Amino acid sequence: MNFRKTCGGCYYCQNKMEHFCERVTPFVGVMADYGSFKESLVYKLPEDLPLDVGAFLEPLSIAVHAVDIAKIKTGDSVIITGGRPIGLLILQVAIKAGAAKVLVSEPVRGKTRAGQTFWRRCYRRPVERRPARQFANKFTDGRGFNVCIEATGITALARQLVMLSERCGNIVWAGVYPGNKDIELPIFYMYSKELSVHSVKLAPYPSPGRWKYCQNWI
Repeated sequence: MNFRKTCGGCYYCQNKMEHFCERVTPFVGVMADYGSFKESLVYKLPEDLPLDVGAFLEPLSIAVHAVDIAKIKTGDSVIITGGRPIGLLILQVAIKAGAAKVLVSEPVRGKTRAGQTFWRRCYRRPVERRPARQFANKFTDGRGFNVCIEATGITALARQLVMLSERCGNIVWAGVYPGNKDIELPIFYMYSKELSVHSVKLAPYPSPGRWKYCQNWI
């Protein structure tokens, strides 16, 4: 089910950017036992797909969109800050996209163990007491990460990942950040390394398209 009804006719809907629809109708109460939604927003899952897996379809679409934007390719090194649901989904999609080394920085031990179930040899504890740059250099042979994805919504981490990126690296801010906070970015440093910074808000796929797009990642 999609919790947002797009108009299908505005500039953004016509250009495959439905998540920016100018006449979107949001729906609330999706966690209730019962709800009333437009028929076009409800999509029947395949019979062989368990409901507990299907429930992750919407957040999975965010993870897929983040990895798409990050342009992860075979052999890349990736750091993800945040081992919450979105971060762990991004971890799995990044691995399927071809990432050779994936580091997830997460201070909560239980979430660390959850991440290890996906790919034990590439999941690591956060940077303990050592400086982040020192730890990143050891993990990437001194080059920095090809892809840096922030999934906590902590602005300090959004800036830190810029400093941990490899030359021509992609930084993706996939968290939800406070609307009243700004961060200073090292413009010359970014210029000298040809870094790219992107953000993720929602996935630009209506409900049926979201399933077709994500089914290869499940």
